[in-house]
Amino acid sequence: MSDADVRVQIYRDFISTGRAPSATALAETMGVAVDEIRASLERLASTRTLALQPESREILFAAPLSAVPTPYVVHARSQSFFAPCAWDAFGIIGMLKTDGSIETSCPCCGEGMSVEVRDGAPLAHTGLVHFALPARQWWDNIVFT
Repeated sequence: MSDADVRVQIYRDFISTGRAPSATALAETMGVAVDEIRASLERLASTRTLALQPESREILFAAPLSAVPTPYVVHARSQSFFAPCAWDAFGIIGMLKTDGSIETSCPCCGEGMSVEVRDGAPLAHTGLVHFALPARQWWDNIVFT
């Protein structure tokens, strides 16, 4: 079992269920010990392939997917997914190679916002996405970013 195999299984489970698999579930699915999966998750986190929850060390983000509710909800393939940020919300639709929609709210005023994506491009929409930090600093604190 390689880290790449674990990563692929994470995405398969995430996409099929809409939720991140636990380390225990990954171990059962892959037929390996939980300790092997946990070690793989730590290696994947060290390379910024995913982010782990600080206490449980379970999956927090497997970009572009979030294991916990966020303000960015993506509807695609008759499912809903959470994204860590606006950028990743578009990434989910791109990863799935499908049409979809993104629901969120303006962080300044709370106004609801929705963007439809069809044939690989967002439909006409007003608004903008603001990134408070340059990309080189995102992993300094990926949860805040």
